[in-house]
Amino acid sequence: MAAPAGKDRGATAMEWALLTPVILLVILLCIQFMMVYHANHIALAAAQSGSRAAREAGPGGGWEGVGDDAARTTVAQLGPGVLLLTNVTPYGDGVYDRGFEVTGTAKAVVPGMTFTVTKRAVGPVECFRPDVGEAKVCEEDAG
Repeated sequence: MAAPAGKDRGATAMEWALLTPVILLVILLCIQFMMVYHANHIALAAAQSGSRAAREAGPGGGWEGVGDDAARTTVAQLGPGVLLLTNVTPYGDGVYDRGFEVTGTAKAVVPGMTFTVTKRAVGPVECFRPDVGEAKVCEEDAG
């Protein structure tokens, strides 16, 4: 004799069918959070790299190009697919301090979600200034 079919037959399959999209969405949101977090670190490293290269470029013009190249190289090395649409902007007066602001978009894992990442790093330009006499700007010391 066959056992009579109960009301709960197939309930487990139905529960899984309803919960699976929710579980997948939670997993994708966690991955998206990690991508944004990693993109933040890449943008900060790129800004610091550009700032460091610009400060070491010495007095005179051209520090913007040196720093821009260093920042873009850092993004290409650390996360070419993580930080997208990178914009590298010089920051600072160029005489006493130099830095860069790196802006980009974190790669979207969840469709329709875009996160903009912006990081800035600025540091002083180091140059020799004599103890005796007037304080001079580094640009004037080079001439």
